[in-house]
Parts: sequence; structure tokens; C-alpha cells
Amino acid sequence: MGDEKHMKDPSALPHSPPHGSEEELRGLLSALPEKAAVRGMLFNAVLEVVRQRGGEAAVQRCLAALGERQFLDFFSYPSGKYLEVLYAAARLGSGEKEDFETALRQLGQQAAENFLVSAAGRTLLVLVQGDPHRLLNKLPWAILVGVSGVEVDVKPTGPWSGVLTVKGDFSPRPFVEGGFLATFEAAKVKGTKVRSWQAEPGVNAYELSWT
Repeated sequence: MGDEKHMKDPSALPHSPPHGSEEELRGLLSALPEKAAVRGMLFNAVLEVVRQRGGEAAVQRCLAALGERQFLDFFSYPSGKYLEVLYAAARLGSGEKEDFETALRQLGQQAAENFLVSAAGRTLLVLVQGDPHRLLNKLPWAILVGVSGVEVDVKPTGPWSGVLTVKGDFSPRPFVEGGFLATFEAAKVKGTKVRSWQAEPGVNAYELSWT
């Protein structure tokens, strides 16, 4: 995958704030791309998990904290609000049996599932017809349906693998990993695995492989 120094996970470095901490969240918020925005469908996916874990009262508390009454699926909203609700939902799910990263992956899975039942998501599955290479090449389009202000590049690395590089990526990597795994599963691609690393500040890389 190239020089190992580019594959080190900065989250493991001593100066990095703890996963799920307010310090980590504030750092992500301060680094948001200027035009970053997120579709309401992703907010609603996260809020559905909040509803499952904390009930309708928890959802209303999140909405009130964000200054919103509801999120419309195909309207765009500030990414800062999205990160705040994402962290709030992951904290609800993390505890003795589930850590913060696992909670983020499950949230990513829920977000992908919400997208895949939309018209755009159903179109994606029809277009790729279970072909992992087609799906890999269509992922940039799928990402940009839900998120703006990022650039996505795809590089096949073999007959059963490829790497997506996301510039201006503000989403926590475990969340994105969960979304990719759910999407490949929905496309009936077998043996999918994903790993990620920070290639450089503001640029994350995701290696997807399958059998």
C-alpha cells in the first residue's frame, strides 16, 4: 500500500485526544471544509439510532440542541451539526459492552441502509448489479449524494481490492467504514473487508477488499 509512514493511524499517537472526547469533536469541527454540508437523510439515520437507544425524548433533545425541528432527507445542512449529533448518538451507544468506535461503525451502517432504500440508493444497487468493481467506482457518486465539500478518488489495487481517498473528509473513519461494509453487503459482495488510515491532514484513505 506504499510507504508505511503514510499508514500510521494518528489516533494512536500520544498527543491525540481520546476517541469520543469533547476535545476530539472540537478538533474535527475546527477543521471542517468551508463548503462541507450533509443531506438530511444522514441526520435522520443517526436520529433513528438515537430513537432506538434513548426513545423519542432523546431525539427531541438532540433536535433542540441543534436548533432544528426536523431534517428533510434531500436538504443540505451544516456538517458541524452533523458531527455533533453523530457524537451524541455514538456516546449513547458506547458503554461496557460497546466502545465508541463500534458505536460509530453501527451508525455508519444505519446511515448506509437509509441511503440504500432511497431512490438514489436503489439506483446504485441496480447499476452495480453485484459487481464489486462497479460498486467501487460508483462510491464517489454515492458519497457526494449525501455529503458535499469533499473530493473522492478511486484506485483499483488488484482484482479483489481498491482504495478510496477522500479529501476534506470530516467524518470519523469508523463511521465511514461501517457505511462501506453495509453497502457492499447490500450489493451481495462476499468477504468484504475495510481498513482505513489518515494519508495526510484532512485526507483519509479506505482500502476495500473482497473475495
